[in-house]
Amino acid sequence: MGGPAGAVEDPLARAVERFRARTGVDVAFAGPCPSTADRLVISYLSGTSTRVLAGLTVVAGSGVGGKAITTRRPVRVVDYVAASAISHEYDRAVTTEGVRAVFAVPVPVPGPGGGRGVVAAVLYGALRRPSDFGDGILTTACDAAREAGHEIAVAREVEQRMARAAELPGWAALEIRLAHADLLALAGSAAVDDPVLGERLRAVCGRLARTAAAASVGVGGGVARAAGPRLTVREMDVLALVGVGRTNAEVAQALGVGAETVKSYLRSAMRKLGAHNRVEAVVAARATGLLP
Repeated sequence: MGGPAGAVEDPLARAVERFRARTGVDVAFAGPCPSTADRLVISYLSGTSTRVLAGLTVVAGSGVGGKAITTRRPVRVVDYVAASAISHEYDRAVTTEGVRAVFAVPVPVPGPGGGRGVVAAVLYGALRRPSDFGDGILTTACDAAREAGHEIAVAREVEQRMARAAELPGWAALEIRLAHADLLALAGSAAVDDPVLGERLRAVCGRLARTAAAASVGVGGGVARAAGPRLTVREMDVLALVGVGRTNAEVAQALGVGAETVKSYLRSAMRKLGAHNRVEAVVAARATGLLP
């Protein structure tokens, strides 16, 4: 499966694989919509035998996916090329890929205050034979679309908060993070054998993280940080160093532990934060105020 990287699109990548695994459809694919929701670009593919669908732009109102955008409801056809309820601009791509039955489900992202929101993407499923599908498959598709919409909304909120944090001068934000990481590494190293001094160093690190968190939402702005999971001291040490670009080997050297131990702490922190990789873990920790 391929597709662009990015906080908004990554939930779609997971949704495509999750959905295909749950339903057993022959092919699954998805495409994000721009803010205007007047089209989508198919960007994630699973189970395809060609690349003909990759990068295909589907205009709102056309084909199965475009109709799902405009109606904001699931759309299905038993046999795509023979279907009379849709337009047929994309027949060549569909027949080249060899799919027949196709359905599309809009991925909704709620608006402010739980309002109507927008269609952020469209999730497709397809079979290589004519079929009316079953209610179970369509229900699973709608569930996958809702899950993806929730993940996209969370990712966008994180992006917005990080953008506010970036309003600090770039050098200042970097210096805060470097100082925070170095202090945590010092507090957790064998060089500090005084537990009282170690605790004082960690207290200073906490002040740095809280200061950066306040700056990212605006002091006095009344925006609460999301409650974060409880990470152990060592998990925080590792994440802080990873967040300023240290490799696992460099983290291990700074903390005086083995590289495999660092990997273990990192995996544990990722699991607690619901992250799929080290970058997502750092972003999640910053979004919840655990890291500056």
